[in-house]
Amino acid sequence: MTTILGLTCISEQLKEIDKKKYSFRTMTRKRFNDLCVRDGRDEAIKELSERIAHNLYCTQYILRHCHSSDIRHYRLSSSLFPLLTDQTLELAYTDLPNHKTLDTELRFIGIIAKTFGISMGSHPDQFNVLASLNKDAVNKSVNELNFQASIFDKIGLPQDHTAPMNIHINYTPKEDENLELVATRFFRNLAMCDKGVYKRLTIENEDKGFFNVDNCLKFSDYLFETFGANIPVCYDNLHDFCNPSEDRNVVFQAERCAYTWVNQEEGDNNFLAPVFHWSEGKPEKPRSHAEYFSLGNVPPIIAIEPNNEAKWECEVKGKDKGIRLLRQQIEGAI
Repeated sequence: MTTILGLTCISEQLKEIDKKKYSFRTMTRKRFNDLCVRDGRDEAIKELSERIAHNLYCTQYILRHCHSSDIRHYRLSSSLFPLLTDQTLELAYTDLPNHKTLDTELRFIGIIAKTFGISMGSHPDQFNVLASLNKDAVNKSVNELNFQASIFDKIGLPQDHTAPMNIHINYTPKEDENLELVATRFFRNLAMCDKGVYKRLTIENEDKGFFNVDNCLKFSDYLFETFGANIPVCYDNLHDFCNPSEDRNVVFQAERCAYTWVNQEEGDNNFLAPVFHWSEGKPEKPRSHAEYFSLGNVPPIIAIEPNNEAKWECEVKGKDKGIRLLRQQIEGAI
């Protein structure tokens, strides 16, 4: 078995070659509104659509770079489509004048990934809170998750946990609430999402608060036993360090999470390769990601079945530069 390492979003190595070409382009709401005033809404949408096209080309470059660097998993950036889910702007994907071209580029992203054997996933932003009591927050979350799932569909990614959309529960039960009540509300709100969300969604243990590994596993078990909903747990080693469960053994906790990655089509005794997070915090600020991994901080090989070992998305600021050094550790080069 080999340790499968995954890149998250951007390539620092490519940015060193050409920062403008290999960086994602965003747009703020203020910038969009200013363009509307100055040049008209159509021109503002045109500029936005050009930035999105650049982001898709950038993603294609990064996937090729992953292949040449033996990086076999990639987390899509949440910045590919700025503003399109901002409900105050009333923008739709089909409003983009180049949306048919974007469809083609998204399909090409999928072709590149499939050709090179690179799996893909995403990590929607922290504001996605399906367990919230705030209806506006839930509606915003459903809108965002549905949009991201639609992009996965355009890429051609499967509607299952081999293409996970990973979120935090990001909610602490109030004094009059228990885990079961929160999980029920979460499920009811998840039921408002499209099938592509429901089939891909995973949850992650958090670096503070109620949802450490133990409680995420209880949450996942309750959803499965009560509603038949299969929501795997993505293990994050840094979060587990900052917000530990009773047993602080990394391999033990990662294996417990791996058992939640059941193949929905094959039944209870068939498992998928889990997608986990491997990170390291700064000594003075443990919840903040370090630049690189220190010597000895190497992810374990976790596999419930042969040939389905965990894929570790590497969450350090150095991105692929950090992966390169980590791989050298794994191979005994340093």
